[in-house]
Amino acid sequence: MAGQQQRQVPAQQGQQGEVQRPKSSAVLVKEIISRDTCKKKFAEILGQKAPQFLASLTNVVSGSAQLKRADPNSIVSAAFVAATYDLPIDSNLGFAAIVPYNNSKKNPQTGKYEDHMEAQFQMMYKGFIQLAIRSGYYEKMNYAVVYEDELVSYNPITGEIVFVTDFSECTQRDEGQANKIVGYYAWFRLKTGYSHELYMSTKAVENHAKKYSQAYRSDLNKGKKNSKWTTDFEAMALKTVIKLLLSKWGILSVDMQRAIQDDQKTFDEEGEATYGDNQPDAIEAENVFELPGPDNGQQKGGQLESAESMAETGADAADEGEYVDPDEVDAFMESMGLEELPFK
Repeated sequence: MAGQQQRQVPAQQGQQGEVQRPKSSAVLVKEIISRDTCKKKFAEILGQKAPQFLASLTNVVSGSAQLKRADPNSIVSAAFVAATYDLPIDSNLGFAAIVPYNNSKKNPQTGKYEDHMEAQFQMMYKGFIQLAIRSGYYEKMNYAVVYEDELVSYNPITGEIVFVTDFSECTQRDEGQANKIVGYYAWFRLKTGYSHELYMSTKAVENHAKKYSQAYRSDLNKGKKNSKWTTDFEAMALKTVIKLLLSKWGILSVDMQRAIQDDQKTFDEEGEATYGDNQPDAIEAENVFELPGPDNGQQKGGQLESAESMAETGADAADEGEYVDPDEVDAFMESMGLEELPFK
């Protein structure tokens, strides 16, 4: 990692010619946020709360050995995204977090891939709930872990879930039997009266984590504890259930839509965003009319395809949620020798 840090911050020579140790990201972040231009940007978003937020940022970085090695620009950029939602970045509070991860990048000089520690903005489950409450659409909502003696039945086809009617006879929750947790649950009711619930078994959540988190897969393979999924599985499980529930069946305010898109992205100093560790959650229904690509959406080499590799294997702008001109669709259909779709 020392070599990595030296790549990020070149060593400097003192007056006597001795090589000085490169500054840690904690020091560099302090230098960045002490600049008037940076203070102004945060003040424009947070107003009088900006100084307190920036102080919490330095505490977060200082308290994380991994963030101290991460690219300082990605740290500040991730913090700025959290500021736009007016959410605290102390991960212990459960609203938002700045998460370090190794991003493998190709060195143009050597042609080899090298790990670069970067910071990723991550929404937590309380953050999604906070944004839902602010929207004013929701009358009531709740979430919970589900213990074995509380669950009567669950139908994965219809989504119907039945709990016991007398919880006084359930003891596993009060006794804190974590090994008896069988799933995670979230529910909301809109002010219009519409309500919806979502239950995911522990196994389903674990499969979701394995599919979308490269860091979690790496932890499982190497026996390490670097991923948030490894260190705080329950919080990530609740976030997953709440996020999927709201994104599929809830009313999304502008901030909620942005939060779903920004979650688990890495931002550079120019504000450009890319997905690092995690791929975007599959929150939309599968397009049954989509033509299968050569890989049929399967994983390559045990990892999900990136947005760039998807583009190279036939995924178009519609897959990424962008607007597609109808004339482009017609041209594509014609090139493939297909008839006009009846629902167009």
